[in-house]
Amino acid sequence: MNLEAEQTIDVGTASRFATSIVIVLLVFTLALAVLSFPVGIYTVFSGGLSSQVGYGSLVGTFLWIGPIPAVLPFAVPLGGFFVVFTAVYAGLFLLALLQPLGPLRALRGAFKTGIGALMGSPFLVTFIAVGFLNFSGLIVLAVSQAVAGPVGNPFANVDPLLEFGSLSFAPLREEIGFRFVLIGLVAFVLSIGRPMRQALKSLWRPSAVYDGLVAGGVASIIIWVATGASAVTFGVCHVTCGGSNSWNLSQLPFATWAGLVLGYIYVKYGLHVAILTHWGVDYLGHVYSYFGQAVHGIPANSTTTEFFGQYLVDIDMLEFFGLASFLLVVYVATKKLTARRGQRAADAALVHKGPEEGGLVAG
Repeated sequence: MNLEAEQTIDVGTASRFATSIVIVLLVFTLALAVLSFPVGIYTVFSGGLSSQVGYGSLVGTFLWIGPIPAVLPFAVPLGGFFVVFTAVYAGLFLLALLQPLGPLRALRGAFKTGIGALMGSPFLVTFIAVGFLNFSGLIVLAVSQAVAGPVGNPFANVDPLLEFGSLSFAPLREEIGFRFVLIGLVAFVLSIGRPMRQALKSLWRPSAVYDGLVAGGVASIIIWVATGASAVTFGVCHVTCGGSNSWNLSQLPFATWAGLVLGYIYVKYGLHVAILTHWGVDYLGHVYSYFGQAVHGIPANSTTTEFFGQYLVDIDMLEFFGLASFLLVVYVATKKLTARRGQRAADAALVHKGPEEGGLVAG
């Protein structure tokens, strides 16, 4: 099939219809994400989530350096810490929004060249990755629980306000600890000898190490090995690094899968997209549940009387936008693999043609 015919299929009725559905679900998910910022602030500062601690309570905190927790030698007010982290996440969203290929341009491209154009915008990739990870993670988790039993709940005896704070802080410190440290520093070492600007760029987006180089080179292999190692470390740490507050062994496959997806996103799109994807799973995936507990007294871990706002998030992320994102990623990945195989076959055919046919002959 030639490129011209392929493009005709891409911009056909089916592709436009699929793009329209994804856009509608994307806008709804974006609305939930934007609204979650004031909802989170209200949840922390309303005073209804906990009777034991408040937004002014001093709490200790730590950073991850790979699987090693580095406890900071000072305490911080919970509310102030939450506001700072919220501002950081909002700033990262703004950064993704203002990158060269913006969401509007990507949306126009999707109607012209096919739905895969949505994957060119880091801002849109953030939400697509959240939906994909939620949906695919649910499958992985269901299988692991069927084999090894329930994952458990390490937050069972944790104050709900502290639990919500932990879920809010985790995306930033875990992406720095497990992705930036375990993958980014490897990329930085591989960049030694190059201009400092390129070396720093590789810290932010490790694929910058092999930009412009032949695919499958030594640098790219090392980066992807580091990504795999980071994912395994991330998975194991979820089971072993929290002591009595760790997850059960059933969590290992899901956490490892999540680490692999987040590592891929970090390598290909940058640290900000990985942090925001993690934010979408941890914070956005639970903020409305804690809001329901703070305002309406519905337990955050309730599965039978779930707050309506959290119900919307679950339905969107696990059944509608999550499924659409999963299918989109599978479609784009399959298309890329098919194109690569076709190119390899074409290259091989060209090499084996005789000179009179315009090919190359080895020897």
